[in-house]
Amino acid sequence: MELLAALRIFGRDAVSFQALEPGLRVFRTPDATVAYRDTGGAWVAVGSPLAKDRAGAMKAFAEAARAEDKRAVFFASEDDVEGAICIGEQPWWRAGDWPRVLRDNRRLREQLRRSRKKGICVRAISADELAEGRPLRARADALANGWLGSRPMQPMQFLLTLAMFEHASEHRYYGAFHTSESRRSASGGSVDELVAFMSLVPIYARHAWLVEDVVRDASAPNGTTELLFDAVMRESKEDALVTWGLAPLAGSPWPMRAIGALARGLYDFRGLRAFKARLHPREWQKVYMVAPSAPAWLAVFDVLRAFAGGSLVLFGMRTLARRPLATAWVLSLLLVPWTAMLVVMLSIHRAVALLGFPRAELFGWVVFDALFAVALIRAFWRPRFYSYAALAAAAAIDAVVSTMHLAHTGFGTSTLSAIARVAAAVAPAIASLSLFRCAFTVSRQDRAPSPTPALPARR
Repeated sequence: MELLAALRIFGRDAVSFQALEPGLRVFRTPDATVAYRDTGGAWVAVGSPLAKDRAGAMKAFAEAARAEDKRAVFFASEDDVEGAICIGEQPWWRAGDWPRVLRDNRRLREQLRRSRKKGICVRAISADELAEGRPLRARADALANGWLGSRPMQPMQFLLTLAMFEHASEHRYYGAFHTSESRRSASGGSVDELVAFMSLVPIYARHAWLVEDVVRDASAPNGTTELLFDAVMRESKEDALVTWGLAPLAGSPWPMRAIGALARGLYDFRGLRAFKARLHPREWQKVYMVAPSAPAWLAVFDVLRAFAGGSLVLFGMRTLARRPLATAWVLSLLLVPWTAMLVVMLSIHRAVALLGFPRAELFGWVVFDALFAVALIRAFWRPRFYSYAALAAAAAIDAVVSTMHLAHTGFGTSTLSAIARVAAAVAPAIASLSLFRCAFTVSRQDRAPSPTPALPARR
């Protein structure tokens, strides 16, 4: 409760309430409180310190970390202090401006109208309705589990932890329900199905709210999330401020944006900002990372370890083992340098000796790999069973042809030639198995029933 008391006085950053997430440690002095994750090599703090003198508290925290032979990093701080690095931007709305936003934006009004026409209605949900053991809590948990299971990456362990019911009495909750008059409950009333759920947490010192979690079922029509936000804005006080939180990498230095572009298949940074922009915020505020005792690249590494829960290698292995679609994205990334290498080898006339293919056949192989990479990326954006099945079959044919070629030509005259020829045969075989696994996963998801059973309507 000491941490919550500090939040109520000093919690100004949008992420401040997330200091209450499970698994974090707390650093305290008589004048400051800092929630952080220990990654082993660094203490990564949640935003800025909860203190009147934030600069002094940053210094005390950094000194305490240094005494433990750790680096100090403040992530998602809103203080533009010396050495701060922009890691993104966050949008802000004022509830009193919302009627004007709707009046001036026809496309947004159309999204709301479309979701209402599809039978979606939104209402506020009390914390009591979400108490452990209550029917609505079970439905919200099922919805969250279904949503998590559909993500291409493992759940992250820092700031993005799905902890919707921690300190539930401090939250605001909204649910989107699909009303079906064709189904009737035992009492004769219509039956509603929970298809989306939104949780907001307070930013105490600013009298504002953060949209912390939004989960939705795949069956939720377009406009459902916008309809949830519309209800939030309509039911907030006129002078209340609301933010959707950080749009990572927006406005950040180009090296960070380049990393984000490579990871787009796993986390769509640009799409996230574009969605928030479609709701027409009144302003965008820069958010920073502050690393008093580490170079920027090392601070980024520390933050990534915090999100991964410690080990980036283990996080990546768990993602590849449990999230087949992530494997498809990794294959897409690996195909690019492989194809580029083949092009370079063709241009310097080394490909024939190294791989044993005539130039004409190798040129056809380059074209095949380029088209395969494009198709793989398209399949990742729109997962379909037949897309992945066709790609898996094409990779299997490639593996068979490459294996027959290896058996016919042998390993070549050098170690490099042997490695290249074996890789050319083994890689498509592994890709084929992985893509068949993707096809199976997509097929199973398509056949699975909605994770949220019907909920009797509440009048």
